[in-house]
Amino acid sequence: MNEPTAETVAGAETFAEQARRRAETERGAVEWAVDELGSEIDEQGIELEPLLEYARRSRESLPDRHRRAYEAMAAAFDVDSAVYEAYVLAYSELCEELADGEGRSEKNPKGCTNVLVAPPSESETPVDAGADSASGGPLVLKNRDIAGRGTRPKSIVEQPPIGDYYGFLTVDTCGTISIFKGVNDRGLVAANTYIDSERDDVDPENQLRNGTVIRVVLEECATVEEARALLESVPTRQLCGQTLFLADDTDAVLLEIDPATEQIAADEAPVVARTNHFVLSSSTETESSLRRRRRTLSLLDGSGYPGRDELWAVARDHENGPGDDSICRHPEPETDEPHAFGQLTTASAAVFEGGSPEIDVAMGNPCMGQRTQWSFGDEIPADLRTGRRWLEQQ
Repeated sequence: MNEPTAETVAGAETFAEQARRRAETERGAVEWAVDELGSEIDEQGIELEPLLEYARRSRESLPDRHRRAYEAMAAAFDVDSAVYEAYVLAYSELCEELADGEGRSEKNPKGCTNVLVAPPSESETPVDAGADSASGGPLVLKNRDIAGRGTRPKSIVEQPPIGDYYGFLTVDTCGTISIFKGVNDRGLVAANTYIDSERDDVDPENQLRNGTVIRVVLEECATVEEARALLESVPTRQLCGQTLFLADDTDAVLLEIDPATEQIAADEAPVVARTNHFVLSSSTETESSLRRRRRTLSLLDGSGYPGRDELWAVARDHENGPGDDSICRHPEPETDEPHAFGQLTTASAAVFEGGSPEIDVAMGNPCMGQRTQWSFGDEIPADLRTGRRWLEQQ
């Protein structure tokens, strides 16, 4: 794999230029993943055209700068262009086709477990609170659960400020344009979980994908207040169902975004946990989502004021596992080996602190991956930027 240099993450003047630099950095991981997907597609005789039609329509919903970034990355890789397009823009749908049996149905529901901890005031800080929980900004934990983890290599992604847009730091899928959690250079944190709430009367061209919403918030907003104003400027019916966690140095909120009812409900409790169903309003519920949220709340109950160590204990928890009902999700035995297209498994875990442009991250399952911490502008090791470390851990 190519080794990144300082030029890779500094000084880009356009989104296309930054995307090309990132593509060079992640080339080895992306080309391996897309080639592996191509082999699976050929072996199973999957018809890509319906997926590509959805991908092309979805691409129309992207901001121009993200579309230019996608086109620049696509041009940089030596891969099958159709498979790469599905990899970036229709991966969940592709996993449905590649999965054994029923795939990601009620048996294999959508995933991710998130926690938000708002900082206590001085008068509220208990005497037994840990050092990391008694000071600093709000904390946000995200366990990122995905289908087909075996062909979805992860890297630490740092985008510098470009023009009037803020830079951001995150861990996400190599060679893609969507961001599902992260912190920007102003210390604003954004992360989400998927909720099964869609509208049939909103076309893909007009629907802002979850990964687009997170990236736009990080690029355009410096505070929670600005992020909420941005979301309110978009018709809620055009958003995807999600719970959106936002935190800056002093403010924190969980937003339940429901396009079906065109409502956004706010939860500003000191400690908030969400999986894949709404709590403040009605939504579909799976046993997995209910069990993971109940388990998360039980782990945080009575632990004083939760700090980083308590959040990492949640991220690593295996109660009700292996499989869908565990917070730290591993494939069930003999499930879609080696790539687990039909099962949601944990691909990474990260803890962010509002007001602090850094990431506390574990690649792969947090129970197994080494936990490391990096700040915006750090010289992050090449194997974390390229995706090589993630690949070597699988």
